[in-house]
Amino acid sequence: MSLRTKFSLALYLLVLATQTQAACLTKDFDGKSLSRCKVWPAFQNQVISAKSTYLADAGGEDAGVFDLDLAIMNATNSKPIATFRKPGAYNSDAIRLDDLRIDTARYRLAPDVRAFGLRSMFGHSSSALPYEKTDLALYVREGNVLRPVLEGLVVFRNHGEFMSDCEGYANRIHRTLDIAPSSHYGFADLIITTSGSKMKDTKSGGQCVSQTTDLKKTRITLTYDGKQYTVPESLRGY
Repeated sequence: MSLRTKFSLALYLLVLATQTQAACLTKDFDGKSLSRCKVWPAFQNQVISAKSTYLADAGGEDAGVFDLDLAIMNATNSKPIATFRKPGAYNSDAIRLDDLRIDTARYRLAPDVRAFGLRSMFGHSSSALPYEKTDLALYVREGNVLRPVLEGLVVFRNHGEFMSDCEGYANRIHRTLDIAPSSHYGFADLIITTSGSKMKDTKSGGQCVSQTTDLKKTRITLTYDGKQYTVPESLRGY
Protein backbone atom coordinates (compact mmCIF):
# COMPACT_ATOMS: atom_id res chain seq x y z
CA MET A 1 0.00 0.00 0.00
CA SER A 2 1.46 3.35 -1.06
CA LEU A 3 1.84 6.31 1.29
CA ARG A 4 -0.81 8.20 -0.68
CA THR A 5 -3.26 5.30 -0.39
CA LYS A 6 -2.62 5.02 3.34
CA PHE A 7 -3.21 8.77 3.76
CA SER A 8 -6.45 8.60 1.76
CA LEU A 9 -7.68 5.65 3.83
CA ALA A 10 -6.83 7.42 7.09
CA LEU A 11 -8.63 10.56 5.91
CA TYR A 12 -11.69 8.52 4.93
CA LEU A 13 -11.80 6.82 8.33
CA LEU A 14 -11.46 10.17 10.08
CA VAL A 15 -14.33 11.66 8.08
CA LEU A 16 -16.48 8.56 8.72
CA ALA A 17 -15.76 8.73 12.45
CA THR A 18 -16.66 12.44 12.54
CA GLN A 19 -19.93 11.80 10.68
CA THR A 20 -20.78 8.88 12.98
CA GLN A 21 -20.18 11.02 16.07
CA ALA A 22 -22.51 13.66 14.63
CA ALA A 23 -25.22 11.01 14.12
CA CYS A 24 -24.77 9.63 17.64
CA LEU A 25 -26.20 11.58 20.57
CA THR A 26 -25.59 10.25 24.07
CA LYS A 27 -27.03 11.91 27.17
CA ASP A 28 -27.33 10.67 30.73
CA PHE A 29 -30.68 10.99 32.46
CA ASP A 30 -31.29 14.61 33.49
CA GLY A 31 -34.68 14.13 35.08
CA LYS A 32 -36.46 14.37 31.73
CA SER A 33 -34.79 12.05 29.24
CA LEU A 34 -31.79 9.90 28.41
CA SER A 35 -30.32 8.81 25.08
CA ARG A 36 -27.87 6.17 23.91
CA CYS A 37 -26.25 5.58 20.53
CA LYS A 38 -23.96 2.93 19.06
CA VAL A 39 -22.49 2.03 15.67
CA TRP A 40 -23.86 -1.31 14.45
CA PRO A 41 -20.74 -3.42 13.73
CA ALA A 42 -22.67 -5.58 11.26
CA PHE A 43 -23.49 -2.45 9.23
CA GLN A 44 -20.72 0.11 9.66
CA ASN A 45 -22.70 2.84 7.89
CA GLN A 46 -25.57 2.57 10.39
CA VAL A 47 -26.00 3.67 13.99
CA ILE A 48 -28.62 2.56 16.49
CA SER A 49 -30.21 5.26 18.60
CA ALA A 50 -32.32 4.83 21.74
CA LYS A 51 -34.08 7.64 23.59
CA SER A 52 -36.39 7.45 26.59
CA THR A 53 -38.44 10.40 27.84
CA TYR A 54 -39.93 10.59 31.34
CA LEU A 55 -43.52 11.63 32.03
CA ALA A 56 -44.43 12.01 35.71
CA ASP A 57 -47.82 10.86 36.98
CA ALA A 58 -50.30 13.61 37.78
CA GLY A 59 -50.06 12.74 41.48
CA GLY A 60 -46.40 13.68 41.85
CA GLU A 61 -42.82 13.38 40.64
CA ASP A 62 -41.98 10.08 42.35
CA ALA A 63 -43.77 7.85 39.84
CA GLY A 64 -44.36 7.93 36.11
CA VAL A 65 -43.59 6.26 32.80
CA PHE A 66 -40.80 6.39 30.24
CA ASP A 67 -41.59 6.49 26.52
CA LEU A 68 -39.18 4.70 24.18
CA ASP A 69 -37.98 5.86 20.75
CA LEU A 70 -35.65 3.61 18.75
CA ALA A 71 -34.09 4.28 15.37
CA ILE A 72 -31.54 2.96 12.92
CA MET A 73 -29.92 5.97 11.26
CA ASN A 74 -27.58 6.61 8.37
CA ALA A 75 -24.20 7.37 9.93
CA THR A 76 -23.37 9.87 7.20
CA ASN A 77 -26.40 12.18 7.24
CA SER A 78 -28.25 11.12 10.44
CA LYS A 79 -31.41 10.36 8.47
CA PRO A 80 -33.62 7.65 10.01
CA ILE A 81 -33.71 4.33 8.15
CA ALA A 82 -36.15 2.51 10.42
CA THR A 83 -37.95 3.58 13.63
CA PHE A 84 -39.98 2.27 16.56
CA ARG A 85 -41.92 4.15 19.24
CA LYS A 86 -43.61 2.79 22.34
CA PRO A 87 -45.40 5.26 24.65
CA GLY A 88 -45.28 4.25 28.32
CA ALA A 89 -42.72 1.53 27.61
CA TYR A 90 -41.43 1.48 31.20
CA ASN A 91 -43.14 2.05 34.52
CA SER A 92 -40.96 3.89 36.99
CA ASP A 93 -41.77 4.24 40.68
CA ALA A 94 -39.99 2.58 43.62
CA ILE A 95 -38.25 0.46 40.97
CA ARG A 96 -36.86 3.10 38.62
CA LEU A 97 -35.43 2.91 35.10
CA ASP A 98 -31.70 3.66 35.50
CA ASP A 99 -30.22 3.21 32.03
CA LEU A 100 -30.50 1.76 28.53
CA ARG A 101 -27.73 -0.20 26.79
CA ILE A 102 -27.71 -1.03 23.07
CA ASP A 103 -26.62 -4.63 22.49
CA THR A 104 -25.07 -5.42 19.08
CA ALA A 105 -24.14 -9.06 19.71
CA ARG A 106 -24.55 -11.46 16.77
CA TYR A 107 -28.25 -12.15 17.00
CA ARG A 108 -28.65 -13.80 13.58
CA LEU A 109 -32.20 -15.11 13.68
CA ALA A 110 -32.30 -16.16 10.01
CA PRO A 111 -29.76 -16.17 7.14
CA ASP A 112 -30.92 -12.69 6.10
CA VAL A 113 -32.21 -11.40 9.46
CA ARG A 114 -30.02 -9.92 12.16
CA ALA A 115 -31.52 -8.47 15.33
CA PHE A 116 -30.07 -6.03 17.82
CA GLY A 117 -30.80 -5.88 21.52
CA LEU A 118 -31.79 -3.23 24.03
CA ARG A 119 -31.01 -3.83 27.69
CA SER A 120 -33.19 -1.86 30.11
CA MET A 121 -31.69 -1.48 33.57
CA PHE A 122 -33.77 -0.88 36.71
CA GLY A 123 -32.82 -0.31 40.32
CA HIS A 124 -33.96 0.47 43.83
CA SER A 125 -31.37 2.11 46.07
CA SER A 126 -32.01 0.74 49.54
CA SER A 127 -29.56 -0.91 51.93
CA ALA A 128 -32.42 -2.83 53.55
CA LEU A 129 -34.12 -3.92 50.31
CA PRO A 130 -31.53 -3.80 47.49
CA TYR A 131 -32.84 -4.48 43.99
CA GLU A 132 -31.34 -4.47 40.48
CA LYS A 133 -32.75 -5.87 37.25
CA THR A 134 -31.91 -5.88 33.55
CA ASP A 135 -34.43 -6.78 30.83
CA LEU A 136 -33.47 -7.72 27.27
CA ALA A 137 -35.52 -6.99 24.15
CA LEU A 138 -34.62 -7.88 20.54
CA TYR A 139 -35.62 -5.88 17.47
CA VAL A 140 -35.51 -6.62 13.74
CA ARG A 141 -35.81 -4.23 10.81
CA GLU A 142 -38.70 -4.63 8.39
CA GLY A 143 -38.48 -1.90 5.76
CA ASN A 144 -38.61 1.44 7.56
CA VAL A 145 -40.01 -0.07 10.76
CA LEU A 146 -38.33 -1.75 13.74
CA ARG A 147 -40.32 -4.61 15.24
CA PRO A 148 -39.80 -6.18 18.69
CA VAL A 149 -39.52 -9.97 18.48
CA LEU A 150 -38.49 -10.53 22.10
CA GLU A 151 -39.57 -8.46 25.12
CA GLY A 152 -39.41 -8.74 28.88
CA LEU A 153 -36.66 -11.36 29.27
CA VAL A 154 -34.91 -10.78 32.62
CA VAL A 155 -31.19 -11.41 32.03
CA PHE A 156 -29.95 -10.14 35.41
CA ARG A 157 -31.55 -9.73 38.79
CA ASN A 158 -30.12 -9.12 42.25
CA HIS A 159 -32.47 -8.66 45.18
CA GLY A 160 -32.47 -9.25 48.90
CA GLU A 161 -33.47 -8.14 52.35
CA PHE A 162 -31.21 -7.12 55.24
CA MET A 163 -32.40 -6.62 58.82
CA SER A 164 -28.95 -5.35 59.90
CA ASP A 165 -25.38 -5.16 58.61
CA CYS A 166 -24.98 -8.81 59.50
CA GLU A 167 -28.37 -10.41 59.00
CA GLY A 168 -30.03 -10.87 55.64
CA TYR A 169 -29.97 -12.57 52.27
CA ALA A 170 -29.45 -11.79 48.60
CA ASN A 171 -30.35 -13.78 45.49
CA ARG A 172 -28.61 -13.18 42.17
CA ILE A 173 -29.30 -14.64 38.72
CA HIS A 174 -27.67 -14.24 35.30
CA ARG A 175 -29.07 -15.38 31.98
CA THR A 176 -27.31 -15.80 28.65
CA LEU A 177 -28.87 -16.12 25.21
CA ASP A 178 -27.53 -18.39 22.46
CA ILE A 179 -28.82 -19.03 18.96
CA ALA A 180 -29.99 -22.63 18.47
CA PRO A 181 -29.61 -24.59 15.21
CA SER A 182 -33.34 -25.36 15.24
CA SER A 183 -36.03 -22.87 14.18
CA HIS A 184 -39.76 -22.15 14.09
CA TYR A 185 -41.59 -19.98 11.53
CA GLY A 186 -38.26 -19.11 9.92
CA PHE A 187 -36.55 -17.72 13.04
CA ALA A 188 -33.93 -19.57 15.07
CA ASP A 189 -34.84 -20.88 18.51
CA LEU A 190 -33.17 -19.15 21.47
CA ILE A 191 -31.40 -21.11 24.21
CA ILE A 192 -31.64 -19.34 27.57
CA THR A 193 -29.20 -20.50 30.27
CA THR A 194 -29.80 -19.39 33.86
CA SER A 195 -27.19 -19.46 36.62
CA GLY A 196 -27.11 -17.77 39.98
CA SER A 197 -26.37 -17.85 43.68
CA LYS A 198 -27.92 -17.37 47.10
CA MET A 199 -26.07 -15.49 49.81
CA LYS A 200 -27.05 -15.48 53.48
CA ASP A 201 -25.52 -13.43 56.31
CA THR A 202 -25.98 -14.52 59.94
CA LYS A 203 -24.46 -13.74 63.31
CA SER A 204 -22.53 -16.51 65.03
CA GLY A 205 -20.61 -15.99 68.24
CA GLY A 206 -20.61 -12.26 67.78
CA GLN A 207 -19.18 -12.55 64.27
CA CYS A 208 -20.78 -12.08 60.87
CA VAL A 209 -20.84 -15.27 58.81
CA SER A 210 -21.64 -15.18 55.10
CA GLN A 211 -22.57 -18.31 53.17
CA THR A 212 -23.02 -18.45 49.39
CA THR A 213 -24.67 -21.34 47.55
CA ASP A 214 -24.65 -21.71 43.77
CA LEU A 215 -27.98 -22.38 42.14
CA LYS A 216 -28.42 -25.27 39.75
CA LYS A 217 -27.86 -24.16 36.16
CA THR A 218 -30.94 -24.52 33.97
CA ARG A 219 -31.69 -24.20 30.26
CA ILE A 220 -34.86 -23.46 28.38
CA THR A 221 -35.56 -22.98 24.67
CA LEU A 222 -37.70 -20.10 23.45
CA THR A 223 -39.49 -20.55 20.13
CA TYR A 224 -40.84 -17.98 17.69
CA ASP A 225 -44.62 -18.11 17.19
CA GLY A 226 -44.70 -16.11 13.95
CA LYS A 227 -44.81 -12.75 15.74
CA GLN A 228 -42.66 -12.95 18.87
CA TYR A 229 -40.66 -15.30 21.05
CA THR A 230 -42.86 -16.57 23.85
CA VAL A 231 -41.23 -15.79 27.21
CA PRO A 232 -42.62 -17.79 30.16
CA GLU A 233 -43.64 -15.85 33.27
CA SER A 234 -40.80 -17.44 35.24
CA LEU A 235 -38.28 -15.52 33.08
CA ARG A 236 -40.15 -12.22 33.32
CA GLY A 237 -41.29 -9.73 35.91
CA TYR A 238 -39.91 -8.55 39.21
